[in-house]
Amino acid sequence: MNSLLFALITVFGWGTWLAPSQKVTFPNQQIKTLYVVAANLGIATAVALWQGSVWHLTPATFWWTFLGGMIWAVGGLSAFTATNKLGMAKAFGVWAPLNIIVSLIWGAILFDEFVNLSNETIVLLVAAVVMILVGVPLIIFAKGADNDAQKPGALRLGLAGAVGAGILWGSYFIPIKYAGVSPWAGAFPSALGMACGGVLLALLSRQSWKLASFGDAMRAGLTGVLWSVGNYGMLLLVDAIGAGKGFTISQTAVVVSALISIYWLHEPPPKTRAAGLTFIGCILTTLGGILLGNLK
Repeated sequence: MNSLLFALITVFGWGTWLAPSQKVTFPNQQIKTLYVVAANLGIATAVALWQGSVWHLTPATFWWTFLGGMIWAVGGLSAFTATNKLGMAKAFGVWAPLNIIVSLIWGAILFDEFVNLSNETIVLLVAAVVMILVGVPLIIFAKGADNDAQKPGALRLGLAGAVGAGILWGSYFIPIKYAGVSPWAGAFPSALGMACGGVLLALLSRQSWKLASFGDAMRAGLTGVLWSVGNYGMLLLVDAIGAGKGFTISQTAVVVSALISIYWLHEPPPKTRAAGLTFIGCILTTLGGILLGNLK
């Protein structure tokens, strides 16, 4: 029962986190990243003070975990660029399966995972890759209502952002894993690294950090809070059922994200061919990612 609750928290948090700030006008995507990582740092600080495991870190493990957070911040900038140019459903549908693929590749290269595969595992691997290879083009080439997203330059930039988010968010755990710390202990220094990376990106952008209204700032902060809720839900889920299954279940948040994007944000509008293709693509890529994540 607890694992089901943790899964629901994770899918809710990570399926909805982008929505509150999707319609907020930011000076640029670096400023959006800044608001999100600042809110996450506030949550992580409160949890660290309550949970206490962060105090057992050594300087070396602290800085490795901090580095992982900075990598996440650059991934966040890539993700926000993708959602700005492609819409939530398309961007999420591209980077979510890439997160799993990249993390599995790193696992095979660095940690000797997925060696001596059985015939059954190879069949499942091929099936998963086919699902993703079919699903991602459906998401990418579904035509939406956003005219800007249909321009070749915007499409290329959006896809580059989604791929960047897929690679970076599938890699930011490497320094954390190398440090050998528990996810709970690593959450605070990781959040601190995210915040420092966000501040650096905002400074380099040379744009005002101020938003048009207090309501916009609150919506931007809510995006960070929801991501943080999903992150802690994922940590609890991993503790309950293991890292492989926990991480892949968390990626089913792409379906929630697609539903919100289509039926609330109208990106693409509901009851259109684009919406149908986008949703089918998200389902296929998610199923492919779940298969990949549960290979032995």
